[in-house]
Amino acid sequence: MLPNNLNRARRRRAALVALVVAATVALAGCNSSDSSTDDGPAAGGPWLDEAKAAAETAVKVPTEIAVKALGPVEPPASMTVYFVGCDQSIPGCVAQVEGVRQATEALGFDLEVCDAKSDVASFQNCMSQAVNAKPDVIVNNARPSADASEAYAEAHELKIPVIGQFTAQLPDPEKGNTVEVGNVCQIEGELLGSYIVSESGGKANVAIFADTVYQCNGQRADGVKAVLDTCPSCTVSVDRFSVATAQTDLPPALQAKIQSNPQLNWVVSTPGFSGVMAADAVRQAGKEDGISVGTFDGDEPTLALVRQGDIIKADVASGVYENGWTVVDAALRLKAGQTIPDNIENPTQLLMTQDSAPKSGTYEGADGFRDQFTALWGVS
Repeated sequence: MLPNNLNRARRRRAALVALVVAATVALAGCNSSDSSTDDGPAAGGPWLDEAKAAAETAVKVPTEIAVKALGPVEPPASMTVYFVGCDQSIPGCVAQVEGVRQATEALGFDLEVCDAKSDVASFQNCMSQAVNAKPDVIVNNARPSADASEAYAEAHELKIPVIGQFTAQLPDPEKGNTVEVGNVCQIEGELLGSYIVSESGGKANVAIFADTVYQCNGQRADGVKAVLDTCPSCTVSVDRFSVATAQTDLPPALQAKIQSNPQLNWVVSTPGFSGVMAADAVRQAGKEDGISVGTFDGDEPTLALVRQGDIIKADVASGVYENGWTVVDAALRLKAGQTIPDNIENPTQLLMTQDSAPKSGTYEGADGFRDQFTALWGVS
C-alpha cells in the first residue's frame, strides 16, 4: 500500500491532467469556430437567387445607349447651354460638366458653367445668373428645385426649359424640371445592394453612410437598403452626413460604427469620395480582412483601390460622360418639340469590381456611346 502523501500527489497530478485536457478541448473548439466560414445556417431563397442574377448582369458593360430607342433628332444651328454644376471640388461633379462639354463641342454649341458648390446660397446665385443669361436651356446638376424656387419661376416665365440631372426628383414641367436626366439613383443603390447580398452569401452586416446635401445619395442608400431588407439573414443600418462637413464629421462617425459593431462586414458610403474615407477608416481600425467597402460615382481614387481588391470591392456608376451627352440629347429633343417618354432620359450603369473595372480611367459610358449619339444627331 502506498503512503498517503504519495496517493495525494498522484491524485493532484491526475486532476491537473484532466484540467489540461479539458482546457485543450475547449480551446480547440473555440479555434474551430473562429476559423470557420459558416457563422450559422446556410442562407438561401429566391431573394438570394435574384441578387446573384442582378449582380451578374450589372458587371457587364452595356453595348447600347438607352436613348437610342427614341430615334434620331436634328440639332439646331446653334444653342447656348447654361450648366449649374454641383460642387466642383467633388470628382463626380467635375465629370458631369466634362460630359456636357464634350457633347456641346461636338455640336459647336456654347456652354457656360457656374459652380454651385454645396450651399444653398451659391446654388441660388448660379440659378439667378443662368436665368439672366437667357440661354436656350438651363441644366441643374443635383440640387432640388425648391432650393431656388424664385429662379425656377423666372425661367418658366421666360419659357427657358430647365433640365434636372441627378436631382433625385421627378419632372415637373410646370414648376420644376422640364426633363430629368439620371433618374437612376435608387437603381444604382439596388445594384450595389444585390452585389453585397450575393458576395456575402446572404450574410451581410452593412453600415450605410449617405450625404444629405445631394438627394441622389439618399436614394442610393434607399436602394441598397431595399435589397438588404429582402435578405432575412442580413443586417443594415443607415447614417447621414453632409458633404459640406464630411472631412471633419465623417471619419469619427465611421470609426464609431466600426468599433461598435464587431460583426460588421460591409460599409457603403456615398458619394464616391466618402467611399475612400470609409476605406481609410477600415484600414485604421485594422479590419482590412474583415470589412469591405462599396461606393458610387467611379472616381479614379476609388477605382485604384477596386482594381487592387484593396478594401473597396465595388463601385457603381452611371456612365460618367454618357450622362452629359444624355443631357444634351434631351436639350435637342426639347428644342425640336419631340416627346420624351415620362420626360425622363437615363444613361447606362456598370457595377465595377476587380474583374469588371476598366484597366484605366473610369466607366465613361456604353461601348461607343459618343458615336451612337452623333449618329442619332446626324453629325460626324
